[in-house]
Amino acid sequence: MAGPLAVTLFVVGILTSIMIHEWGHYRTAKWFGMRADRFFLGFGPTLWSKRYGETEFGVKALPLGGFVRIKGMSPEDERLRPLADTVFDPERIGAGRQAQAAATGKDVMDVPALPATAWVDLADELDRRGTPVAVRERITRALRSSLAADATADEAHVALRSAILAEVRDTGQVGDLHHRLTRGDEGRFFHDRPAHQRAVVLAAGSFLHFVQAAVLLFLLLWQIGPLTVLAEVDTVVDGSPAAAAGLLPGDEIVAIDGSTVDGFDDVRETILASPGVRLVFAVVRDGQQFDVAATPAVAVDDDGAVVLDAAGNQQGRLGFAAVERTVPMPINEAFVGTLVGENSIPSMMGATVAMVGKVFGPEGIGQIFSQVTGETERDLSGPVSLVGAGQVAAQGAGDFGVLAWVAMLLVSVNVFIGVFNILPLPPLDGGHLAVLAVEKVTNMVRVRRGRDPDFVVDPRAVAAVAVPVIVLVATVSLGLLWLDIANPVTLR
Repeated sequence: MAGPLAVTLFVVGILTSIMIHEWGHYRTAKWFGMRADRFFLGFGPTLWSKRYGETEFGVKALPLGGFVRIKGMSPEDERLRPLADTVFDPERIGAGRQAQAAATGKDVMDVPALPATAWVDLADELDRRGTPVAVRERITRALRSSLAADATADEAHVALRSAILAEVRDTGQVGDLHHRLTRGDEGRFFHDRPAHQRAVVLAAGSFLHFVQAAVLLFLLLWQIGPLTVLAEVDTVVDGSPAAAAGLLPGDEIVAIDGSTVDGFDDVRETILASPGVRLVFAVVRDGQQFDVAATPAVAVDDDGAVVLDAAGNQQGRLGFAAVERTVPMPINEAFVGTLVGENSIPSMMGATVAMVGKVFGPEGIGQIFSQVTGETERDLSGPVSLVGAGQVAAQGAGDFGVLAWVAMLLVSVNVFIGVFNILPLPPLDGGHLAVLAVEKVTNMVRVRRGRDPDFVVDPRAVAAVAVPVIVLVATVSLGLLWLDIANPVTLR
C-alpha cells in the first residue's frame, strides 16, 4: 500500500510544483501590469476552463506540464484596442449590419446604425477584459439610456467612453480595469515593460522551484532529520573481533581508550586506523557502563585483498554495523542546514549543474544509448525520467516512510527543474533571459554611440538555437523513458 500511495503523492507533488512555477510567471506578470490571458495545467484538448477577470484558467487532457500565456511574448499576438474603438469599429459595425440584414431579409439601409451584434460584442469584450458583472451591467445600462433609437456608431463610441469615465468617477474603478477599458493593451504587452520587469517574470518560475525545494528540505530536517549513523551497535558479524569481544546489538560506545567519542565517525576513524591494535571501548548497556577490549582485524575486500587507505596503510575492521536513524534537528540548525553545507540547496544546485552537463554531453548521451541497446548495464546512480522517479518513489516508501521519501524526491526534482529551466538555452526560461540580456547590453552600447536603443534579437536566430535544444532534450528524455519502462532502476 505504501508504494501506490507514494506514487500518487509524487505525481500530485510534481503537478503542484509545475503550477507553482507557472503561478510565479502569472503573478509577477500581473504585478507589473502585463496581460496574462491563459493559465492552464496540461496540454491538448481543454477539459475544463473558467474565466476569472481577464484570465482563463483551465485543465487540459495531457497533464505533461502547464503554461501561462503572457501577451506580447509572441510576435503574432494582437493588441487589444480601447473598448470603444473595438466594439464600434466601422468595419465591425458594417459587418454586423450586413449580417442582421441577411438574417431578417431587410435591406442593409433599413437596419439600425447600431445592429444587435454591437451589444453582443460589447458584452463579450467587457467579459474578455475581466470586467466584473455589476460593472458591465452599469456601463451597458448607462450607454443604452444615453443613446437615441437612431444613434450612430460614432455617437455610441463617444457615449461608451463617457459611461466608462462616469463609472470610474462614481465607483473609484481606477487602475488596471480602467486602463483595459480605455486604453486596451497599450503598455501591457511583455515587450512594453522595462527589461528588469521582464527578467523577474522569466526567472520567477525557476526561483519558486528553489523555494519549494528549500521549504521541503527545511521541514524534513526539522521534523524528521537527516539519516544519522549512531555510535551504537546494530548487528554483529559472527566470528568477528566484535563478536569475540562480546559486543551486542544495542551497545552504545561512549569512549575509546579513555577518549570520549562524538558520534560514529570518531569510532569508525579509530577502528580504521588501528588494525592489530588493542582498543578499550567504554560501552553502555541497559544503563550500565563497562569496558570491552577488542583488537580490529586487518580489513580485506570480497576477493581477499587487503584494503588500503589513500596513503597505502592497512585498515582495521571490527565486524559490526552501526544503527542508522533519522534525528530531527533544532529549528535553527534545520534552517542553516537548508542554506549551508554539503546537503544544502545551493550544494544541490551545484551538483545538478554538473550532472546536467554530464548527462547532456557526448559521454552521457553515449551511455544512455549503450544502455538502451543493451551494450552496458543500467547505471543505478544515473539519470531517470519522471516515470523512473515515480518507480523510485514506490520502492523506497516502505524503507524510509511515504511522506519523508516523497518529500526527499520532490526536493531533488524541484532543484533539477529549477536549474535546468534557467539554463541560457532557448526555448527554456533561461534562454529568454539570455536573449533579454543580449538585447539590453547591445542597446546600452548603441546609446553610448548615439544610436537608437531599438535592437532586438531576430526570432529566427532564437529558433535556430531552440530547435536543436528541443531535439536533444526530447532524445534524452525518450531514451530515459524507454529505459525506465524496459529496464527500470531498482533500489534493492
